[in-house]
Amino acid sequence: MLNDPDARIPFAQIVALYEQAATLTGDDAFGLHVGEHADPTAFDVLGYSVINSPTFGDALDRVVRYNSIWTNGSCFTVETVNGQTRVVYLYLDDAIQERRQDAEMTFAALAVLGRRVTNVDWSPSEIRFQHQQPRETTEHERIFQCPIFFAATTNEVVFDSVYSSLPIIKADPSLCALLDRHARELLARYPREDSLVERIRTLLKDELNGGDASLEVVAERLGMSARTLQRKLQASGTSHQELLDEMRRDLAVRYLREPGMAVCEVAYLLGFSESSAFHRAFKRWTGTTPSEFRRR
Repeated sequence: MLNDPDARIPFAQIVALYEQAATLTGDDAFGLHVGEHADPTAFDVLGYSVINSPTFGDALDRVVRYNSIWTNGSCFTVETVNGQTRVVYLYLDDAIQERRQDAEMTFAALAVLGRRVTNVDWSPSEIRFQHQQPRETTEHERIFQCPIFFAATTNEVVFDSVYSSLPIIKADPSLCALLDRHARELLARYPREDSLVERIRTLLKDELNGGDASLEVVAERLGMSARTLQRKLQASGTSHQELLDEMRRDLAVRYLREPGMAVCEVAYLLGFSESSAFHRAFKRWTGTTPSEFRRR
């Protein structure tokens, strides 16, 4: 695979590689150190387009827009609310569980490169990671220079929105326009597999397993407000409730085909407080009750 310069290594393997590298090197902060010394040009057209963007905010927009050229295993969302910008880093592959090093590498690169390309020594307002707090956080504090929280619901960086307008000191507008054209051509070759609707389906599936699948929680995990999420879903011709009903219906049918699973257990797994509410919903979805469905 490495002999083919155009081959794409599965994202799950890259994430696993970072975890293994931390073990083999004995460097528990391996991801942070990789991110700290990251060269944006190593990310090919994505990196070049970032460092030739007019401002730091424009660079982040290109990361969101062109990330699928680099990988379809993760994605970013960026939203500004009340003078604070939130950059959320999402994993799209449920099979990736151990991902601390990749998450820390990603945010270290964002912070350090953000300072380097703007020539301004700014710091985030706060950083949140989904993984548990490591034993030693000295390197986190040195690199991020801000409050850091662990075991959070999302991986996110929050910073004052004023930094979005910082100019990138060596940006070339003409080269940026050329790179945008090339990036759009590559997007056609590597289309995004992380549409908003698909990301929400993934989150709903996770939250239905004993979590909270409400609009507010899903919006928070996506790094946007509930109102913004509603508006974007409406533009896509759907809604949070429609996607939730669709996910519940599909899971209900799958669960009810398992003979050892009681109807009340299915109702609980789908987030219904009472079996009667599940019965009414299932009949609305399928025209039959759960018991009748099983008999068929």
